[in-house]
Parts: sequence; C-alpha cells; structure tokens
Amino acid sequence: MMNFNQKMILNGKNIEISKIELNECDLLVIDKSQKYCFKVCVKYNWKDIDNIKIGENKSIDFNEYCLSENNESALIWPSNRYVEKISDDLIYFYFEFKDIHNTVCYMNKRECFDIDLNSLEVKVSIDYRDASNVAIIYEF
Repeated sequence: MMNFNQKMILNGKNIEISKIELNECDLLVIDKSQKYCFKVCVKYNWKDIDNIKIGENKSIDFNEYCLSENNESALIWPSNRYVEKISDDLIYFYFEFKDIHNTVCYMNKRECFDIDLNSLEVKVSIDYRDASNVAIIYEF
C-alpha cells in the first residue's frame, strides 16, 4: 500500500488511524484509541468515483457523513471534500469539516459528545490491489 500520509485530525489534534476499511457500502476510518469512527456512505457514488480520470480530483457529495464517539453517532456535513484518482489502482479521499458545532446532528439522548466538536480532517488513500473478498482493510 502506498502511504499518502493517512490522517485523522479532530479539533486540530492528530488522533492517528488504527484502521481503514472500504467496502461496497462504506468508507470507515477508526482512530488509534478506537474511540472515534468516521464513516462515509459511498454506496451510491461508485459511478462518480469510477469516472474520475487519473490525475483528476472531483468534489463528490456523498449521501451521509457520520462521526461516532464511543459508538454514539452524529451526522456532520463537510466544508470541503474530494476524491482524487492517483493511478488506475490508487484513489485518495479527502474530507474537511470546519465549525462542526454549528451543523452537527447528534443521534444520542445527550445530544452531545464528551468533547465539543469543532473540526475534523480525514485523509486516506486506498489501493484497489489490496482488495480481499469485497473489502479493502488496512490496520496500523
């Protein structure tokens, strides 16, 4: 796997990545502590992703962006996002969420997380040659 500086930065702090999984429905990124999970529903956008030309990046609105803390989820909406095709086999996902606290929709009874959500930035690269069964899984 080619490493494109995989990152998960929450509120300006790099919380590092322990696992990346891309399957036919979702892109999942889990932090080192396994407290936070970022999920993007990619199921409906495969045609958009497949149509990107090598060297091109394309802003794609995915159906759902979700951040979970201790398995409690919140819907968030990106301020910037794109997918770049590096080669026939390598794609790069970039998501940036600024001022999350203004738009977050918590899906728990407390209507909050343990921390105040301000920003999130996620950068991951996926190499199709690493596919096994119907998923690509990287563990760090």
